[in-house]
Amino acid sequence: MDKVKRYIPYLLLTGLTLFFCRIFVGRYGIFGAKVDWLSQHSVLPDYFRQQFYATGKLFPEFAANLGGGQNIYHFAYYGLYSPLILPSYLLPFVKMSDYIMAVSITGLTASVLLFYYWLKSRKTDTGTAFILSLMFLLAGPMIGQYSGQIMFVDYMPFLCLALIGVDRYFKQEKSGLFTVSVFLMIMTSFYFSIGGMLSLVLYGLHRYFEQREGNRVTVRSFLRDGLCFVRSMILAVLMSGFFLVPTALALTGGRSKEQNTSFASFFIPQITVERFSYSIYGIGLTTLVITVLLTGLLYRKVYEKVLTYGCVIVLVIPVFAYLLNGGLYIRDKVFIPFLPLLCYLISIYLEKCRKRELSFIAGMIPYIITTIFVYMARNQFVSKGIGESIWKVLLAESILFLICYVLYCALKRYHKETKEILMLALPSVICLAVTMNTFYQMKPDRYVSRKLYRDVVEEQNRQAVKEALKDDDGYYRTEQMGSDDENAADLNRIWDVEQNITSIYSSAYNPDYQTFRQKTFGLEEPFRNGMMQSVSKNPVFQRMMGVRYIVSDSDVPGYTLVKKCGTTGIYQNKDAAPVMYATDRVMTEEEYKKLTFPYNQTAFLEYAVVGEHTESSDQNIMTAYEPVSLKMANNRTTGGAEQKTMQQEGQKQILFLRFRVDNAHPNKDVAVWINGIRNKLSAKDHVYYNENKIFTYAVPLKDGEDNISVTFGKGKYRLRHVQAYLGSLPERSELLYQSEIQVDKKQTEDNVIQGTIRVKKDGWFITSIPYDKHFKIYIDGKETEIQKVNTAFLGCKIESGNHELKIIYHAPGTTTGKILSLIGIAGFLLVLVREKRKQKNTR
Repeated sequence: MDKVKRYIPYLLLTGLTLFFCRIFVGRYGIFGAKVDWLSQHSVLPDYFRQQFYATGKLFPEFAANLGGGQNIYHFAYYGLYSPLILPSYLLPFVKMSDYIMAVSITGLTASVLLFYYWLKSRKTDTGTAFILSLMFLLAGPMIGQYSGQIMFVDYMPFLCLALIGVDRYFKQEKSGLFTVSVFLMIMTSFYFSIGGMLSLVLYGLHRYFEQREGNRVTVRSFLRDGLCFVRSMILAVLMSGFFLVPTALALTGGRSKEQNTSFASFFIPQITVERFSYSIYGIGLTTLVITVLLTGLLYRKVYEKVLTYGCVIVLVIPVFAYLLNGGLYIRDKVFIPFLPLLCYLISIYLEKCRKRELSFIAGMIPYIITTIFVYMARNQFVSKGIGESIWKVLLAESILFLICYVLYCALKRYHKETKEILMLALPSVICLAVTMNTFYQMKPDRYVSRKLYRDVVEEQNRQAVKEALKDDDGYYRTEQMGSDDENAADLNRIWDVEQNITSIYSSAYNPDYQTFRQKTFGLEEPFRNGMMQSVSKNPVFQRMMGVRYIVSDSDVPGYTLVKKCGTTGIYQNKDAAPVMYATDRVMTEEEYKKLTFPYNQTAFLEYAVVGEHTESSDQNIMTAYEPVSLKMANNRTTGGAEQKTMQQEGQKQILFLRFRVDNAHPNKDVAVWINGIRNKLSAKDHVYYNENKIFTYAVPLKDGEDNISVTFGKGKYRLRHVQAYLGSLPERSELLYQSEIQVDKKQTEDNVIQGTIRVKKDGWFITSIPYDKHFKIYIDGKETEIQKVNTAFLGCKIESGNHELKIIYHAPGTTTGKILSLIGIAGFLLVLVREKRKQKNTR
C-alpha cells in the first residue's frame, strides 16, 4: 500500500500538468505560439528529417533549401542533433508539428516529475515537494516557452537529471548520470546549457560544503575535488564537439551584436522585478523568490551561503547575463536554467521556517523590503508598455505574502503542527495560476488558432510544391505565398527536399545575404523582427533569385497560373533567372555602387556584378524608368489605420516607390501598406529592432491600373524624400543568361551540387547562392578560385567550352569537432572503468 501511495503525487502532477496546459494554452488553439514556434521550432526539425530521408546522412553540412543556401549549422540551435528530435526520424508518418507538440508536453511533464523526484531525494517533505513542483510547473517560462520558443526550456528534463546526477556523484562517487545528462542538455539546447552548467556548479559547491560540514577544507583539497567535479562537464563538452565546434564557427560568422553597454556598468548590480516574477522570458516565479534570496543572505551554514550568495551574484551582476548571452546583449532569458535551484532555495527556506531557525523579525524584514522594492520598481513595467496592472498585482501579492507570514508565525506559536506550505508556499502557487493565466502573456492572440494551423500545414500545399517541381529539370526556386500570418509561418517551411526558397528566419545567418537583402538591394521588411526575412513580393528580386514557381491561394502578379491543387494554385514565371549560369555581360562593383534607386535593383536583370575590373557591355540603363508624381484620389479610415488611394500619372507595369519614415514615437511600430505590400519599422526598444527607416516597394500593376491603395498604420510619423518611378521590366535576357547549368539531381545532395554547363564565351560563372568562403568549385575536376559576385553571391571565372562543374560546401570545424568527440567518449569510458574498479576495491 505504501508503494502505491508513493506514486500518487506523480499521477497528480501529471494530471495537473495536462490540465494547466489545456487551461493556459489549449483553449486558445494548438499547443504552439505564433512567435517562432510556427516558423522555426516546428519546421526546421522537419527540414532536418527530410534531409536525412533524402541523403541518409546524420551529419549534414549544408542547407541548400533555406535562405538561398546556407551553412546548416546556422540552424543547429533548432534541434539538429537534439535527443528529443532524433526519435522523430523513425516516425515518417507523423507530422513534425504534431510531434513537436507531443514531445513538448511530454518534456514538460517529465521535467516536473523529475524535479519532484529530486526534491524527495533531498529528504524534502512530501507536501512541500508537491507544492514546489506545482510552483515549478506554473513558473512563467515552463508552459509559456514549452508552447513557444521551445529551445528556452526543452533541456529542463536533462537539467533535473543532472541535479540528481550531482547528488549521485557526491553520495556514490559515480559520475555517469551527471556526464550523460550534461551531454544531453548540450545537445538539446547548447545556448542554455551554459547557464545550466553554471547552475550545476553552484549546486555542486553547495553539496560539497554540505558533505564536508564540520571538516576542514584546504585550498589544495578544494581545487583537487573541484577539478574532479568539473571533469564530468568537460567530458560532456568534448563529447559534444562534433556539434559545438561547427556551430560555434557558424555563429561567429552571422550573428548581430545589439548591446551598447559601458564596461563599468557590467559590474554595477541591477535588479529588476520582471527578472524574477511572472515573465516567460525570465525566472517567472512570484516575489516570494526575492524574499527567499534576501533571507538567505542571513543564513549561517557555509553550504547554504554558497548557494544563496552564488545565485544572488549571478542574478544581479550584469556581466553574467552578458556572458551567458554569448556577449550579444543583457537579457533575462539566460536565467531560466536557474529556476530549479531557486525553487530548491524556497524548499530550504520553508524547512527553516518549520524548524523555527529564523526569528520573527529576521523573517519579516525581507518581506517588507520586497514590498518596498516592488513599489519603487513600478516604473520598470510602465516604461516597457506592460501596463500598470502588472505592478499593482505584484505589489498586492507581496503584501499578501507578508500577511501570510505574520499569520503563519502567529499560528505557529500556538499550533506546532501548522503546515508551512499552506501558509507560505500555496499563495505563490495560486498567484502564479491566476496571474499567468489572466494578466501576463497567456493571451489568445499569442497562440496559433486551429484554423491558421490547418491552413499552414494543409497537405495540398505539399502536393502543389511537388507538382511544380515534378516536370521541371532546371535548377530554380519555389516559394509559398499567402497572408502576412501565413508568410510568417512559412519562413523556413520546406515541403519537398528539392524545393529551394529565398526566405529565412534564424538566430544565425549568412551575413552577406542578410546585408544584400536589407541594405544593398533594399527589400520590403514586413515584420518587426529584422531576422525574419520573408518571401518577397518584389518582382525584380523574384526574377533575380530564380523564383520560377510560387504556390498561393490567390493570383500572383507577374506569374501565370499553370495548375490547381484544390484551392492552391501553382504560378509560373518563365522569365526567372536560373540559379546558376555563365555570362560575359558584367559590370564592376564600382560601377554598380554608383547606381541610384531603382537601378540598384533592376541592374541585376541585365548585368552580373563582379568585383574585378573587366570589359563590360553597354550599361546605359538609367533611362528605363521614369520618375513620376503621385496625387491623392480619396481616403478612408479602417480599424484605426488610414487608407488612401493614390492616383499615378501614366500606366506602366511596375511602380518603384521609396521614402524615409521619421517616427515621432520611436518606441512604437510604424507600418505602411502599398497594394497589400507591407513595410514595417519596429519600435526602437524592440529586442530585434529591424532599423527599416527607408520603406522600399516594387509594386506590380495590372494592365490599365492607374491607382494604388496606400494604408497607413497607427502612429505619428512623417514620410520624407519620396521617390517614385514607373517602367516595364525587361524580357528575360539571353545576353545575360547565356549558359544555364544542367544539374545532375542524382549527384546533387547535402553539400554537393553537380552538373554540366556549355559556356559560349569566356566570362563568369554566376549563382544566387550566398557567398561563403568555405565553398569549393571544381571545373573539370580542377579547383577554381571562388569570388563574390552580385555583391553577395558565389561565383568564379570560367572559360568557354563544355565543362563538368562541381560545387562542394564543407562546414568549418566538422572534422575537428568529431576528433574532440572521440577524445571525450574515450575519456568518459576511462572514467567509468576507473570508478567501477574503485567501487570494487572499497567493498
